[in-house]
Amino acid sequence: MSDPARHWLSRQALDGAKPLDDYAADARPALDAGASVDGRPPGSRDIVAISVQRAGVIADLLDELAARLRPGVEAGPIRSDGELGRLARELADDMYRRAT
Repeated sequence: MSDPARHWLSRQALDGAKPLDDYAADARPALDAGASVDGRPPGSRDIVAISVQRAGVIADLLDELAARLRPGVEAGPIRSDGELGRLARELADDMYRRAT
């Protein structure tokens, strides 16, 4: 059994006990691969366009959030170097910027 304080809950069936900190490093190349799409200026204020790579990283983070917010799940304090939190904050700030 993986430790939810250090490992992904949502990807356990796929990746086993994958450490939270590893995901941020794994996600960076995907974000870089989509940079040419993500850097385009918006065509409309009502549409936010992002690369499939960025969408995949955001979806993974939302899956993990959903797994951790299920009733009865206890993770305790997260033991991490903080890189995953920084990645999530960076993506949230980017989405807020795109939406305004």
